[in-house]
Amino acid sequence: MRPLVIASNMLMEANNDLEGWIENMQQVTDLGILVVDGGSTDGTKEILEAAGVIVITDNIIQREGYGPARNQLRKLCKENFPEAHWMAYFDADERINEKDIHFLKWVQNYLNESVSDVVAFPRIDWFDKEKTKSNNDIRIVPDFQARMTRLNAPLEYIRICHEQIVTTKGIFCNIDVCPPIHHFHRSASKDKRDYIGKVCAMLHSKDPYGHTYPKHHKEDYYFDLYQKEGL
Repeated sequence: MRPLVIASNMLMEANNDLEGWIENMQQVTDLGILVVDGGSTDGTKEILEAAGVIVITDNIIQREGYGPARNQLRKLCKENFPEAHWMAYFDADERINEKDIHFLKWVQNYLNESVSDVVAFPRIDWFDKEKTKSNNDIRIVPDFQARMTRLNAPLEYIRICHEQIVTTKGIFCNIDVCPPIHHFHRSASKDKRDYIGKVCAMLHSKDPYGHTYPKHHKEDYYFDLYQKEGL
C-alpha cells in the first residue's frame, strides 16, 4: 500500500459546505488531512480542527503565489505524515464522487513508480451544486489537473499563478482510470469568485513567468477591481 495524504490551501470556507469537503476527503485519504489557512475569521479553522484536520495559518498564496504554496504543502506533508507516499490537493469547492474513489486507489497503489510521479485528474466545471449543467464535457475538454504527486520525488512547482510542475518523470493522465474532480467554483457567491479573480490577476501581474501563459478573459476586469478594492 502507498499511503495518501490530502492537503489544501483555504480561506473563509466555513459557508462553502466545508463539512461536506472534510467528509469527502476523509474517504479519500489513508492518513489524514492538512490545510494551510490564509487567516480565516469565519470559523473555517475551528471546523477543520474539530474534525481532526491539521491546520497551519499562513497567507502564502497572497504573499508568494500558488507555486510556492504547493511546494509548501508538499514540505508540510512530509514533516507531518512521514509515512505518506502520495500527496493530493483539492480545493474546498472540489469533490471526488464516492463511487469513483476505488479508481483513485487503483492508480495510487499500482501506478509504476519508474514511469510517473504525478497523476492528473480530469475536472468537470459545474454551474450548480446539483450537477445539472457543466461548462465542459471531460471527453472533449478534460481540463486535466496534476494534483497527486509522490512525496519522494524531487519535483517542484514554478509560477506564482497557474502553477506548473518541473523535474518530473512523467504525468499519468488516463480519462478511463483517473476519477474526475467535480468543481463547483461557478456556484460560489459573487464575492468569493471576485476575490479569487482579484488574487489571480494580482499574482499574474507579478509573475516572472507571466508571459508564458495568456490572460483570463476577465483578467483586466479583476485587476481593475483589485486596484480599486484591494484584497
